[in-house]
Amino acid sequence: MPSITRRAALRALPALAVGVSGCAGFGGADDFPVERTWHAELRRPSSVAAARDGSLIVGSNSEFFDHPLVAKLDAETGESVWEVTARKGRKSPVTVAGTRAYAYSKAGFATAVDVTTGETVWNSGIGPINEADPGVTDFAPVVHGERVVLPISGTEDDVPDRLEAVARSDAAPVFTHEFDASIAGTPGVAADRIVTPTVDGRLVGVSLDGDVEWRTDTDGAPSAVGVADDTAYVGTPGERLLAVDATDGAVRWTAPLRNTVFAPPLTTLERVYVGGADYHLRALDRDTGEQVWADEVPNAVTHGPFRVDDKLVTLAGGSHRIRGRAGALPHTPTVLTVHSRDGSPVRSVDLDAGVDGGRVTWLAVAGGDVYLGQEYGLSKLAPEVYADA
Repeated sequence: MPSITRRAALRALPALAVGVSGCAGFGGADDFPVERTWHAELRRPSSVAAARDGSLIVGSNSEFFDHPLVAKLDAETGESVWEVTARKGRKSPVTVAGTRAYAYSKAGFATAVDVTTGETVWNSGIGPINEADPGVTDFAPVVHGERVVLPISGTEDDVPDRLEAVARSDAAPVFTHEFDASIAGTPGVAADRIVTPTVDGRLVGVSLDGDVEWRTDTDGAPSAVGVADDTAYVGTPGERLLAVDATDGAVRWTAPLRNTVFAPPLTTLERVYVGGADYHLRALDRDTGEQVWADEVPNAVTHGPFRVDDKLVTLAGGSHRIRGRAGALPHTPTVLTVHSRDGSPVRSVDLDAGVDGGRVTWLAVAGGDVYLGQEYGLSKLAPEVYADA
């Protein structure tokens, strides 16, 4: 059994590259290339999510046992409130739903944590994992209804890729669905189907009981899935964006691109926004797929776009694990871009030059705030970064 512990609140001393710093530094006092509210020391942060109480829930994909599986920070200061650790093993990103945070690790356990207290609600074994493959924990748990679904991917040989679902209340097993090929990107839930992309060029619609409702062939490994209502949106290596009916897998429309897609498309009431490996950010009409505008960015879009008020924020470059036949992704330059929703560029910031906390690897939005994940830290950006220039 893994050793899972709750650590005391608000440490007095900053961490030395382990855990989360209890002494986060505020922006403006260093030469970081963009304004930030605070920076917290955290080894290989994996994700951020906003809790109902306004705090920030973070994870680390570090394999070391004393780096947190789940941690809570004060969103205003970056100070550590509590941490939950697990036995040695690479950890997944964290998902927050209601009053709980969910994560799993290659130690072979999934965990639910009360986000208010930091107490472990349940800790459940998740079956065999290929310990040699780091991709097993690439994707965060998917929470829908009374299910927590773990997309366990990157496995090989006799340990198949799978969706493993447990009950939110007590981790009782619900179903296990095994795939013939590795999961290619983060699944999405639409029309009560878990829409899952696989590297053999398919989208698979799995019911909340684990039954395959439909399979749709695509031209290569699809991207992570964006969803809105009963539609799933994915990019493909065949330079297309697909809008797929999640009830039956039928393709509603196809839009041309110029390369593959890494991040899930963003949907609003009228638009689908997608960033691609063709160094462009695009807006498409949600009903027809017709392109509304496009703007060139400095590198492949790996994270975003995310909507923050009336702006679109993306990370070009950074870090991304590629599957299927997409090829190698250039990691530099790593550039933060901000656009208005009409496609007008607002700001572009090069993040490669000597940044405190190590190389920037991802960007995410939680609680309406923008965060940068780094090799050895987590930075909250100041609001003026994505305001009008």
